[in-house]
Amino acid sequence: MISFFGQPKYAKHEFIGYELFLREYVDGKWHFPDDFGKFDAAEFADALINTLHHVSGNTQMVSINLDPDDFVSTRYIHELSRAQFACPTVQIIVELTEHNGQVSLKQLAEAANSFRRHDLWVCLDDVGTGENQINLVSALAPYVQEYKFALQNFHNQKDFITLVTPQLQFWREQASIADVIFAIEGFETQSDLQIAHNYHADLLQGYYFGRPHLLQ
Repeated sequence: MISFFGQPKYAKHEFIGYELFLREYVDGKWHFPDDFGKFDAAEFADALINTLHHVSGNTQMVSINLDPDDFVSTRYIHELSRAQFACPTVQIIVELTEHNGQVSLKQLAEAANSFRRHDLWVCLDDVGTGENQINLVSALAPYVQEYKFALQNFHNQKDFITLVTPQLQFWREQASIADVIFAIEGFETQSDLQIAHNYHADLLQGYYFGRPHLLQ
């Protein structure tokens, strides 16, 4: 059995939704799946629909993560469109991860456009990390509604503030130019909150606000 755990998202310190993380129930416990490939798109969408039927009424949006190869899959586009149609009161956001995939920028742009045409939003996850660099961001810009920056990718660095400040400034500017939502995740301490104030994050997420938990 599979289901989703949710980590809360906040807008101006008010709860707005969740980022969802797939988990598998094995031997009486929920586990991080050892192989996501064993779940097909329909099973993924069924679990998503079931989860959305259990979230609170003030949940406005949820996001799910897809690696590039699944992001361009017509099966995922079809099945997630089915989930959005089945749950019209909650906006589903598809987060394209920063992982490497055997797909082209053209394929990613076409897939992002398909999601948009089916009323699904697209978020570029961990901008500035991995494959989600400025060339990819520019190619997908017409079809994207959100850029997400991950503080946790810098927390273990000795010069955290020195390293993260120019990155945040750059991606805040890119989000403003593209007129998209700017999200920051990875808040862990009270001092991290100053970053949100300085760079005007539209969405906030991190262990400081809440850890992922089973939603049903």
